[in-house]
Order: sequence, then C-alpha cells, then structure tokens
Amino acid sequence: MDVIPWDLEDVRTRNEEEQQNNDSARIETIDDKCTELDHVELIKLTKEAIRNIVESDPLLSGLPADVTIEELKAQIAVAQGQAITLYLNRGELPRLGIVVPPHSTTVLDLKKAIKRHTNLSLKREKIKKKISWKHVWKKYHLCFDDVRLTDDNENIRAYGITNKAELYYIKRHREKNKLIRHA
Repeated sequence: MDVIPWDLEDVRTRNEEEQQNNDSARIETIDDKCTELDHVELIKLTKEAIRNIVESDPLLSGLPADVTIEELKAQIAVAQGQAITLYLNRGELPRLGIVVPPHSTTVLDLKKAIKRHTNLSLKREKIKKKISWKHVWKKYHLCFDDVRLTDDNENIRAYGITNKAELYYIKRHREKNKLIRHA
C-alpha cells in the first residue's frame, strides 16, 4: 500500500484557488446579467423591490405603492414621535393626511405642507389641474375646532392643534369698504 503524503498547505492552497475561481465565475455571471439589463428594467426592478419592502413592513404598509422619500421619512418620524399627522377634510374629496413636525410648525408651514400633499395627491390620481394657492388662501381660511388660523406666523400649538386633529376650509367673509376709525 502506497502512502500518499498530504501536505496541509497544498490542500489549503488548492481550496483557495478553487474558491477564487468560483468567485470570479460568479462575478462574471453577475456582470453579464447586469449588462443585459437596460435602464428601464433596472428602474422597474428597483421600484418592485421598494414596493415589496413597503408592503411587508407593518410600519410602512399604509403608504402608496409609488411612495416618495419625503413620505417615507415622514412616516418614520411619526412612528418615532417626531411628527404628527393632521387630517384635512376637503368636503366631497377624501380626507388628506398631512405630516408635520409638532414643535416648530407655523400656520404658513402647515399651508405649504397642505400644498405639497394636495399636489402629490392630484399627481397620483393623474389629474393635471393647476391650483392657484394664492386664490385658495385669499378666499378660504384654514380652521380647527371653529377657530380660524389667521396668523401665518403663529405656531400651530397656540391654536391647540395636536396629533390626528381635523382641519377644514371655511370661506372668508368679505370685508368690503371697511373704514378704520382713529380714536
């Protein structure tokens, strides 16, 4: 019986060489697949992966399929208690959820957030309608619990607005020919 001398270093070297060959073959296969995909297919795969992550995560499950980075950050901030969700009752239209920070938000910041969320909602519904926000804020007040949010520089906490508060529009009363008396 012949005894074959095994050198431990030879075995390790052979295993390492085989592993490197396997790794390089895998990398070449991946490179081949990547070059086969064009830009549109990569975008499609990325969106599908994001949608799967959003659907599987209980924290993010309420978000739409075409979620934006801003919406993801806002939802995470709400979960961590760093933001509040306000609901805008728009009459016949569905309620609009608006996420804002609770501490430093002014009425003007709230109006800008309403504008962003409304425009995003219209875009998702594929409605190509331009809203004149100057006209909206000129004709309507934003209200909470029968209190009109008139001062744009006032913090929303001063009006008593907290998490899950319901806001709505109310038509402004016309102040025509109002005279100012000096005492």
